[in-house]
Amino acid sequence: MPAPAELVTMSDAQESLVQAMLDPQFYPKPPDTVTHKETHISHLFFAGELVFKLKKPVRYSFLDYSTLEKRRVYYQEELRLNRRLAPSVYIGVMPITFDDLGWRIGGWAEPAEYVLVMRRLPEKRMLPFLLDTGQVTAAMMRELAELLAHFHQGAERVRAVDPAQYPALVRRQWCDNIADLNPFLGKAIDVEDFRAVDQFAMGFIESHGELFARRAAQGWLRDVHGDLHAEHVCFAPEGIQVFDCVEFEPKFRRCDLASEIAFLAMDIEARGNGDLVEPFLRRYGELLQDNDFRKLLPFWKCYRAMVRAKVYALRGSAGFATAQGYLRYAARLTWEPLQPFLILVSGFSGSGKSTVAKALSERLGVSSINSDVVRKDLAGKVGRQTEGYLEGIYSATMSEKTYAKMARDSEKLIARGQGVILDATFTQRAQRRRMVRLAAKHHVPMLLIHCSVAEEIIHQRLIQRAAQGLDVSDGRWEIYLHQKDTFEALDEVDPGACLELRTDADVDRLAATCEKFLRERIVR
Repeated sequence: MPAPAELVTMSDAQESLVQAMLDPQFYPKPPDTVTHKETHISHLFFAGELVFKLKKPVRYSFLDYSTLEKRRVYYQEELRLNRRLAPSVYIGVMPITFDDLGWRIGGWAEPAEYVLVMRRLPEKRMLPFLLDTGQVTAAMMRELAELLAHFHQGAERVRAVDPAQYPALVRRQWCDNIADLNPFLGKAIDVEDFRAVDQFAMGFIESHGELFARRAAQGWLRDVHGDLHAEHVCFAPEGIQVFDCVEFEPKFRRCDLASEIAFLAMDIEARGNGDLVEPFLRRYGELLQDNDFRKLLPFWKCYRAMVRAKVYALRGSAGFATAQGYLRYAARLTWEPLQPFLILVSGFSGSGKSTVAKALSERLGVSSINSDVVRKDLAGKVGRQTEGYLEGIYSATMSEKTYAKMARDSEKLIARGQGVILDATFTQRAQRRRMVRLAAKHHVPMLLIHCSVAEEIIHQRLIQRAAQGLDVSDGRWEIYLHQKDTFEALDEVDPGACLELRTDADVDRLAATCEKFLRERIVR
């Protein structure tokens, strides 16, 4: 965890410098305006076509900028290392002096501080902007993979690590990062997610110790970038620039290439662009001819997500939401080794089952198959339908076809090793037994979450849904009453595999309750 800044006077002096650097007249070529961004370890000043980076005089468990000499050394290291992947960006390190006229870049006095000078990259060519605006293509990701594969092939091998000791080193790295997150439990970090992620990672290290050791022995540990996430990639006009590598602690930069690649893959997935990851990984694997790196991606993506969670948690309350987002992503990764499985989310119309199924699908990272969508797709219908109970597309024949199609689609996903959530009323035993047989056939766990709520809430929900006309479901009050009258008890599902869920709580709390129930019962 952070140690306080070493000297108050040093902090006061840098605050004076920060104020000076906000003035356009401070710079040799004064810009119209100066934009300032602050992180927990540095200040960035965007002045016209240049960017000036000022390191804070701080000391953390993972970094020490507490003296001027240490900062000078790290400025030089940052310049040297970043010229490997961003040669057009990093210009040089300049001294800053203080005299009777105040702060200035250069000057004849002894340096009181240093600053890293960089060329400003175009915001609209930065990878996060391109991802957010849907401009990134598979071809662009392959080009990025080619750049990184070439860099990694030529990167210096890490020879100081004993392969036999490498699994223990990985465990220590994980534990150190987790320890830094402990003070944020219950604030930026959800306790249940945190525990699940930690348990997953420790189990992975234990079960893959031989593979970790083999990676070290085969030379896959290299001195690379160390902080390879989307914010550090720019598709600049002169070519891709990958900047801001780790200079302050070599051990963060010297890692398995799988860890480096996992960082960028994780960040792109966490931003909602998972479809772009596969072409990136495929091209990288083709060029590097590494047959094992994909086996380690679940762990390393989890580790890197927790690193990003720590970075944002350290920024205080302004970063807590982003920290929690990275933790949620890591928690989703923990479900990958637990798949395949089959989860039924049942309940009458208006019970909230579809809301729960959707939220659970997002939390677990698995597909959700909705019976209303399947039914209308089979019938070639769109929009709201007004047929009565057991009429038209809701006839017994159409219901049979709908549940059969859901079972077939589920079987395809299970055969590919994926989990699946089925969102339907499941009022009849035959509908549920079909899924019980499917799970037994493939020897996968099947659990049922049955949603219910007070009738007055259901009535209110159905009226509101009909008025809005946006929901795929055609459920109405009279249909709910028929479902209630014809419901067949859940006696074919083991009570221990069934959760009775009252849906009158916040959806996040409901999804968390479901996830906890599932974690306790789905084990590998």
